[in-house]
Amino acid sequence: MGRFRLLLVSDLHGSEVAYRKLSNAVRFYKVDAVVLAGDLAGKVLAPVIKLPDGSYKIPIISENKVFKASEAEAKIKELKASGYHIRVVSEEEHERMINDKDYLNKVFNETMAKDVAEYLSVIDERYRQQGVKLYVIPGNDDPDEVINAVVNRRWGSIVFFDNDIVNLNNHLLVGFGYSNITPWNTHRELSEEDMYSRLSRLMNRLDGNDYARTILVVHAPPHGTLIDQAPMLTSDFKVVRRGGEVILTHVGSVGVRRVIEEYKPLMGLHGHIHESGGVDYLKVDGSRIPVFNAGSEYQYGILRGIIISIDGNKVNYVPVRG
Repeated sequence: MGRFRLLLVSDLHGSEVAYRKLSNAVRFYKVDAVVLAGDLAGKVLAPVIKLPDGSYKIPIISENKVFKASEAEAKIKELKASGYHIRVVSEEEHERMINDKDYLNKVFNETMAKDVAEYLSVIDERYRQQGVKLYVIPGNDDPDEVINAVVNRRWGSIVFFDNDIVNLNNHLLVGFGYSNITPWNTHRELSEEDMYSRLSRLMNRLDGNDYARTILVVHAPPHGTLIDQAPMLTSDFKVVRRGGEVILTHVGSVGVRRVIEEYKPLMGLHGHIHESGGVDYLKVDGSRIPVFNAGSEYQYGILRGIIISIDGNKVNYVPVRG
């Protein structure tokens, strides 16, 4: 199968700077492929109101402050770096967005889709020139509009493989861009039973002899590991603290863990839990199956990832942060 290096990243959440860094990552890290394990789109729409005199208001920064064009441009750049999706609107359109929830959702989804397609286009062109591919699945925060914007475009170097299996250097990438249930009621959540049954159906498309060269790429990490820990929340979404310390709890998927333990793939690649980037091992029948979480600091314009070297059934890794 030969030795090769891949870069795992996840949860870019619409950060223009993180996407721009990813477009340069192949050359910088000298990897043979990149896997993006979900959550392409950001979480917040930031309207920028263009006033009749050519000045701007940016309500997410200040309700009353008026910005000159040059000032607004700088603020927009900062917001896009942190994952905000920007929509320049008139005062009338802004008023409609406030009063018409359906219109607001439509505008938000359109803006997310446009931005993600634009950011991926830069990556596609640069990776095509270097002969490297980006393998992409969505995440629980990605609406259909964003997914369709990726699926319906012809790419030269981007492979979208949600709920599908693709070949990478004679290894099999099994992609599944969902999460177990979260408190946030996001776009792509499944019960643990559905997570397990749908992933099992995917794995059953493979021959049993292929499992040892299979790389499971699922947005949600397996439950009960070092890579699925997040702050515990109260019923009103406040962080639980004891003695001033944040209490962590396991929020990964039981279904994903069951699939890994039953099918024994070469490794699992994940994201979803931003603060739990790293690696852990599931001990199954005397073997240790590595599971990775890229982690995310998209809101700071930081690209986190893990370079994974694969040589047959030998796996080495180096976390990176740029």
